[in-house]
Amino acid sequence: MVSALVFAPGCSLILDFSDKAIPIDAAIDGPFDPSECDYKEPNDSIATAATITTSDSGPAAICPATPDDHDFYRFTVPAGATSVTVKIIFTIRPNGDLDMRLWDPANPANFIAQSRGVGAGETIICPGASPSCPTLVAGDYVFEVFPGVSGEINDYTFAVDITP
Repeated sequence: MVSALVFAPGCSLILDFSDKAIPIDAAIDGPFDPSECDYKEPNDSIATAATITTSDSGPAAICPATPDDHDFYRFTVPAGATSVTVKIIFTIRPNGDLDMRLWDPANPANFIAQSRGVGAGETIICPGASPSCPTLVAGDYVFEVFPGVSGEINDYTFAVDITP
């Protein structure tokens, strides 16, 4: 332990520069657990989207990668579904904003809807107005989780809710 004793008229001060004086109060914000980075990989494109059910939720992570890491998940909307909600939930942290898109893999040239907010999650509800999303007919769909700004990383959970 290294200490310094400083004298001044009428007062004294002891400074402790040892490791035990450093408060250990929070976990490092990243990198994330390897199992979060590897969740359902490879799933880096619409073609390699990981198949999920409504009981799957992660946890997963957008991790440091070049080019940026993107995660894609495929789910099936059954006939007669009246509403589909897809959401991701993450902790707000510096350089950790994540966004989401919903794709029809039969027409991958244009996404169906996207959510690009700045809060602690993103949600797409179909049919919905904000963000705009049509009623989804029966079939397979893919949602994509990606950095809000290139280079941002974060861990997240997700949920897909289908209402008959």
